[in-house]
Amino acid sequence: MKDRIQNIVIVGGGSAGFLAAVAFQLRLPHAKVTVVHAPNIPVIGVGESTTRGVAVFLHDDLRFDRAEFFREVQPSWKLGLRLEWGDPRDTHFNYPFDRFIDTQLNGLEKLAAFYCLSDCTDASLYSALMDRKKAPCVDRAGGMAIDDRTAYHIKNELFIAYLRRKSEQQGAKLVEGEVVDVQCDDDGDVASLRLADGREITGDLFLDCSGFRSLLLNKTRGEKYVSYSDALFCDAAVIGSWDRDDEVLPYTTIETMNHGWCWRIDFIDVVTRGYVYSSAFCSDDEAMREMKQKNPQLGDDLRVIKFPSGRYENYWVGNVVGIGNASGFIEPLEATALHLIIEQCRFVTEALVDSDGRIVPAMQQVENQRFRAMWDDVRDFLALHYRFNRKLDTPFWRHCQEHSKLGKAEELVEYFRLAGPSALSKKMIDPNSMFGYSGYMTMLVGQRVATEARSEMTSAERQIWDRFLTAVRHNAEMAMPMRPALQQVYDPNFTWPKGGR
Repeated sequence: MKDRIQNIVIVGGGSAGFLAAVAFQLRLPHAKVTVVHAPNIPVIGVGESTTRGVAVFLHDDLRFDRAEFFREVQPSWKLGLRLEWGDPRDTHFNYPFDRFIDTQLNGLEKLAAFYCLSDCTDASLYSALMDRKKAPCVDRAGGMAIDDRTAYHIKNELFIAYLRRKSEQQGAKLVEGEVVDVQCDDDGDVASLRLADGREITGDLFLDCSGFRSLLLNKTRGEKYVSYSDALFCDAAVIGSWDRDDEVLPYTTIETMNHGWCWRIDFIDVVTRGYVYSSAFCSDDEAMREMKQKNPQLGDDLRVIKFPSGRYENYWVGNVVGIGNASGFIEPLEATALHLIIEQCRFVTEALVDSDGRIVPAMQQVENQRFRAMWDDVRDFLALHYRFNRKLDTPFWRHCQEHSKLGKAEELVEYFRLAGPSALSKKMIDPNSMFGYSGYMTMLVGQRVATEARSEMTSAERQIWDRFLTAVRHNAEMAMPMRPALQQVYDPNFTWPKGGR
């Protein structure tokens, strides 16, 4: 067992670097944390769509005050995804984050997922709020009530500025400079970094948050790359935005396009759009034209980002830990980028706390296994989207239906075809999956994947279901529109409701 870690060096700022700085300084207060970042290296500045787990990490693990966070970062609530996807007969289906599909109503024998086979409209409060474009807020005489189980839409530049300030408050040291050389010891561990101005930065543990460059994990340690290109075929995105003052949508829109799909992320003052496509099926110019035809309000400042989908075999090698894009990237269909960052921060800090701040090879082996399982689960879940989307009949989508490999999700799909959304299928899903039963069943039910399970309700079941839907609709109608609700929580004088932090 090596000596206790005293100096942690983070290479790269951005959301990965500064999230890691806060997390490691908080969980390992005995260690000195240094963030080495080059201001001249741009970050990918797009609106971030997140998972519910990100909000939990920010406010429960990192203890960020909600009122302060809303004032400074100005996030917008995300109740789920509206997927213009699946069966051509449907305009859309919702993937709400309140996980209703995994619950069981009094008087009904099966989980809600079974009854959603027959009728899923307004089948959860979040779904009903999404279809009515409402916020998770109710304006009451005693003040606003806020449901804080939501995910966020986040402006990247405001988020990074906030994380940078919080990391410095936590005690991290920020060093501006470009890394031009990496020195390793006889064991292959990183010993020091040399900056362009000649300064040398030494450390015991190095966190590679250098983005796609993967300066330490790939370029220095030479870790093997595992491509996901046999399951996920999109490798580029056209990104743009427009200013707005109309209604704000409480979800991420996922729209099927000819050669991929397009996101819409809503903020109070701007909408961001991104067309994620496969360069094997269309050129950048073709993607831009299709994007502009669908969104004529876009300006001419469209930009193209190229990306791979895949991961490195291990993310923790010796005294180097890759976090975020430096360890891999999976296309943004389920907005998992920030979630994977927080899970990696959680994995490593938990391990180091348990080992009293020492790097133990057996511990690294376990953490690398968790890393691979987590990333491969995301790959399989996204492939499930592509395999069963029948919204458009184009060469790209025919290719996806015929060639998207589902990995471990293949067994789950076959069981669903026979038994429907059975609770027993939970045994086939990794217990650490960020999507779980609720996510997988939402996609299978929402895309109308064929099943032999009974989808018709009895008259008694219909009565119970209809009473439930009536109550959901009543609660949804009471909620506030997004814009006035956001304006209230952005106000410096707003007091966060009791129970929130």
